[in-house]
Order: sequence, then C-alpha cells, then structure tokens
Amino acid sequence: MNIIDILKLVSPEAVTSLNRRYSILRAVDHLAPVGRRVLADNLHVGERTIRTELDELKQLDLVETGSAGVSLTPRGQGALAAMTPYIVELLGLPHLEQQVSEHLGIPRVTLVPGNSSADPLVKNELGRAAARVLAHEIRDGDIIAITGGTTMSALADSIRTHRQRVTVVPGRGALGERVEIQANTIAAKLAQALGGKYRLLHAPDNLSRQALDEMLRDPGIADVLALIRRSTLLVHGIGDALEMAARRQMPPEEIAALHGLNATAEALGYYFNLQGKIVWQANSIGLGIDDLENIKTVIVVAGGADKAPAIRAVAAHHKWDVLVTDQSAAEAILHLPAV
Repeated sequence: MNIIDILKLVSPEAVTSLNRRYSILRAVDHLAPVGRRVLADNLHVGERTIRTELDELKQLDLVETGSAGVSLTPRGQGALAAMTPYIVELLGLPHLEQQVSEHLGIPRVTLVPGNSSADPLVKNELGRAAARVLAHEIRDGDIIAITGGTTMSALADSIRTHRQRVTVVPGRGALGERVEIQANTIAAKLAQALGGKYRLLHAPDNLSRQALDEMLRDPGIADVLALIRRSTLLVHGIGDALEMAARRQMPPEEIAALHGLNATAEALGYYFNLQGKIVWQANSIGLGIDDLENIKTVIVVAGGADKAPAIRAVAAHHKWDVLVTDQSAAEAILHLPAV
C-alpha cells in the first residue's frame, strides 16, 4: 500500500484538501497575476473558500499577492511540480492511460486531469503535456510539422527544450481563423522557442479544386510542400466533423452532406464516420493520411469528453504513436457504445 492509498483510507479529507489546493496552485500558475474573483469563477468555488485557501497558501510561502493579484512564489512553483505526479496517481490516471492505450491500440497515452471542454485551464495543461512529449521525441535534424488551434498554441508557449538543428513547418494550410492560432504562426513560434528554423506555407486550407491545382503549380508552394512531406515528427489535433466544416466555411449543402454521411471526426482535412471510414476529403493543402506512414512519430492532441467519439473514429482508421488527452475524454472513450 503506497502513501496515496493510505491517505484515501485513513484521511480522505486530506485527499480532498490536497486536490483543492493543487487546483488553486495550478490555476494561479496559468492565470497569474490573478484576482480572487477570477480564480473563484475559473474553479467554480465560492470566493470565501478561495480567500481562506489563499491565506493558508500565503502563510506556507506558496503564493504571494501584489497590486495586480496573486502569483506563485518560487517555492510554490516547486511545490506544484512536485505535487503533480501524486495527483496523477491519486486520480488513477496511470491505470486509465493503460486502459485507453489497449482500447484504442495506441502505444502511448498521456492524460491530464480534468475536462478541457469545460475548463480552459485544462486545455492549457494539454498543451503543456504535449510540449513535454514533443521535447522528449525531438532529435537534431528533425522536421517538425504542427497544425493550428488553441492547444497547439499552448504547446508552442510551453516548450522547454532547445535544439539548434530542427526545422518547423505548418502541417496544413490556414483555415482563415485568428492569426495567432493558425499553423503558420504556431510553427514560427515553436521554431523560435527551439532555436531552430521554420518555413511557412502561404496557402489557405479551403480552396476550390481548381484553385488548389493552380496553387500547387507555384514553385514556392511546391518547395514548402516537399519539405512538409519529409517531416519526421507531426503534432496534430482531431476536431468534430461539423464544427471543422463550419470553420472551413464549407457551403451549407456540403455540411448537410457530411451530416447525412454521419461524419463524426476531422483530422488533416479528412472526415471520418464513427466506424473510422473516410467519408469526405476537403480540398486542402498540406500533409495527408498517406504521408503518415513515412513520419517517425505522430503525436495527436485532443481533449474533452465531447471529443471521445471523434478520437475513437480516427484511431479506428489509422494508429498514431502518442495520444495526449484529458481524464474526461479518456473516461468517455471507455464508455462509448460499440459500433
């Protein structure tokens, strides 16, 4: 029996307190400097509870307060890092990782606590966890492809390694959304954090077939695409099919067709039904499904209980090397009805 099991048996109230304080320290870490009211709103607890806990944490020299709000002290940062493995064990995440790995046939699954669909801080944690996985996999000379989105942006903000001899490229063209979460922007930011080089793909990801064929004849585009297809590492997400169709500004009739085809998931411009069959392919530019077999390591990052059907659908079509997801998605995956 380890210390976690002893705490659960002898002092369950200590477990509750540990969880609560971990959540507060983690939120302060993400939001600092932050006020009590914002903390209370983010953690869905009363402001009085937050005030009491912060007073205790301040006495322990784990947080400090200033005119702008609360921040972690160096001791608090160390405590948060030291607590994380125990919280993961407390929540039973290692066992859950193994279950999801076996269920989906994915060699490695990394989980973070919580539900990123309901808590933006968990989405940031997904990005941090993915950054740790990526940092472990990078080797000098790698060509790293990354797609767009808020979680990928969090990954680029969190990377903590430095490799001179890497090149970062966008995995896909731009979806026309906010510049800061487009693949080009994230690729450049990741390359700068790694001390490497980057090449950008100046092409939208929602072209007509005719426009796409014309663009592929451009020597500059073709040169970048050739580099992208030599990627050795890929980090990409999985989206809800209809949501991604809307983000691509697909015509209403095509969205209706996707609905009729029971499209559930989207990844790399391909749309999948629940059984993992490709039912639609967007006129998009960048890496495709056929390119994955030549990539050394594929890391998929997707979280939230509502993403469970989409994650399972894509996993049923092809396997990747690492899945980074959250506790809520993992539990939902294991409880999905058979298809």
